[in-house]
Amino acid sequence: MLNDEQRRGQILDVLRQQGSLRVSRLAQRFGVTPVTIRTDLRALADAGLLLRQHGCARLPHMPPPEANLAEKRTLHRERKLRIAASAAALVAAQDKIILDAGSSTLILAQQLHAAGTLTVFTNSLPIAAELAQSPAIELIVAGGVLRHASQSLQGRQAEASLDGYVFDKLFLGADGIDMAFGLSTHDALDASLNARMIAGARRVIVLADSSKFGRICLHRIGALEHIHTIVTDASMSSAMRDAIRARGIELIVAGDTGHAH
Repeated sequence: MLNDEQRRGQILDVLRQQGSLRVSRLAQRFGVTPVTIRTDLRALADAGLLLRQHGCARLPHMPPPEANLAEKRTLHRERKLRIAASAAALVAAQDKIILDAGSSTLILAQQLHAAGTLTVFTNSLPIAAELAQSPAIELIVAGGVLRHASQSLQGRQAEASLDGYVFDKLFLGADGIDMAFGLSTHDALDASLNARMIAGARRVIVLADSSKFGRICLHRIGALEHIHTIVTDASMSSAMRDAIRARGIELIVAGDTGHAH
């Protein structure tokens, strides 16, 4: 039986696929009463995640367009440098880590050459090329099909590359982070691989500049309950900081003198 947060996340999933749905159809789909669905829709509407009108619900806007990796590397670069530096401090010698493909994780990879002996799994070709220069790093590169926009490998072979491993830490990027919807991205295969990465790591650390929060993209990676730590920048609002900490997620704000649980 789904709890309220899980059901509301799935309602948003369905709306992203179909555009709009009537209350009666949602109640039938989730096996609950129309009153329960109306309560769900009211909560989601209050959070700005959907619009309610005449017994149905629809999404208020389309997700932001995806930038390719070259474009992402220039966006909010100073923020990402600070985030990567804070994330690098979380890596200890002998760690076995996953570096997800992304611009922030690529900057993090550039800071790991002096981290000592590490085992690193990545699905990113640029990260693999960067870390191949360091003999102290045992590098595991995912198989799979190349996605040109992100220069990353994905698909069944990429997911199967994780079989048999348990990693200490996952450093994960996301295109959207929303309190109700959770983590999301633009690509279905990326979302599936990211979920598999989360399942294979003891500690999940999300690297995201403050522009990613409050955004919802087409494909859901998973709920925030799977996240242990978020590393972001000081532009994040105090309200969003409080909302994240209220979930029991460790929040590290790059540039702050300290961080809190």
